[in-house]
Amino acid sequence: MYEQNIPFYIDLFKKYDWSIYETEHYVFRVQKGSLAEQDIEFIKNRQESAYKKIVDTLKLTPTSKKIQYYFYPTQELKAELMGDGWYGQTIYNEYTIHAIYNSEDKVVGEHEDTHLLSLVWGLPISLFQEGLAEAMVGRSMFGNNHNEILRNGVSRGIKIDIKNLMSQQGWLDTPDDEAEFFYSLAGSLVSYILLVFGLENFRKLYSAMDRANSTEKNIELLELITGKTINAVCDEWLKIALKT
Repeated sequence: MYEQNIPFYIDLFKKYDWSIYETEHYVFRVQKGSLAEQDIEFIKNRQESAYKKIVDTLKLTPTSKKIQYYFYPTQELKAELMGDGWYGQTIYNEYTIHAIYNSEDKVVGEHEDTHLLSLVWGLPISLFQEGLAEAMVGRSMFGNNHNEILRNGVSRGIKIDIKNLMSQQGWLDTPDDEAEFFYSLAGSLVSYILLVFGLENFRKLYSAMDRANSTEKNIELLELITGKTINAVCDEWLKIALKT
């Protein structure tokens, strides 16, 4: 069982009258007559493509367990049925994803699926968990280049302090109104680590970054696995990420 901080979570969605569609690796539940139902063939193909990309890139072994998707046409209905109106949420122990799908917001692709498929490596601090999901997507939650978002944030005075994000609480303390910046930061950092240190070292790092660890312990483990100080890793990454 994975520990997850979701005090808002309710399961009224289980009693809702969904239309159900199934593919090799997914079960999709959509509101009858909704845009998601109209687009169901696109959704099926998009998620199966995302699944293959994640599994192939991370060299994971597919399981027989199917990812359960619930698509909501509005944030209000999502909040009513599962307790929160945020765009997308993964419930680890139920292997389930709750997501918004309407004309403005289509929460599809690699991000949430990466959270579930990477659970075989463990549940690390969010800097690495969200970073891997962002890296698999390849762009920010609003479709922007991760490094462009970083450069814009720095120009607005946001400080990049990776040491402070090396604990779970450090990530939870980041401001909600700068979510795109911090998710882009994580995605950019993870992409750099994968490129420079390789998949196997990244997997070791991902598995080691336990949420119960102190900041100091996670920094120690990062330095042990990479063979470099955290300052050196960050300096070399930011030379690339902030280059104009």
